[in-house]
Amino acid sequence: MAESRKAKRVGNKLQIYLYLMKKVFILGVAFATVLGAVTSCDKVKEAASAVQTAAEGAKEIDYQFLSKPEEVKKWLDEVRAKAGEHAKVMDEVKFYINRPALEGTIKREGEKDFLYVDIVYQDPEDKRRVEEINYFGNTSGWTQPEKKEINVVGIGAENFRLEDELFDFTQVTDETINKVLQDAWAKYKDEAKYEYQYIKGLKIDIEGIEATIHGKLKANGVEKTEYYKTDFQGNSKK
Repeated sequence: MAESRKAKRVGNKLQIYLYLMKKVFILGVAFATVLGAVTSCDKVKEAASAVQTAAEGAKEIDYQFLSKPEEVKKWLDEVRAKAGEHAKVMDEVKFYINRPALEGTIKREGEKDFLYVDIVYQDPEDKRRVEEINYFGNTSGWTQPEKKEINVVGIGAENFRLEDELFDFTQVTDETINKVLQDAWAKYKDEAKYEYQYIKGLKIDIEGIEATIHGKLKANGVEKTEYYKTDFQGNSKK
């Protein structure tokens, strides 16, 4: 499931979140049904085995792939193929590397690095809504398009128009995206300061392009994240 959209604006401007209550409810019902069916020790073991098998079949990603232009291009082409003509009315494209065995509050030993991708565009049937496609590298791969409601909160919410949040993803070039990633890496890379670093995330929306640099500090073992934001021409935003 995709996480809620972060606030796009601050102060007296709008905050926009994807409305996921319906999806959460459906998953809750499904989970309760499974629990009701698993009534014996053998079935509990079978269920646990199925979960383990799914984890073992997860597709591992090279956690440094966002530093490799050819790999980035391959995934951008995949996003364009999935979005099709809807790429012209895109709301957001997001790539995110997860390293569950090494990072986070709770480490999950043995789990592979994996990629999460989020594609959100205007619903072709109801212009007030969006459709979302996800890629879960640790489980199911690509999902089918799913319609989502939009919940808008904050001062002036009544003036919200989805059209104002959309951009033409076909006009954002591979060259510009890779330039932003390389510029972000050049700005924040610091081998003396970090045990390791890598480009953890890439987000593209109406506000431009954002690269996320993540690493673990040598001094105290704390994880630290830096953000690098540009316009669609790759010019850094101060």
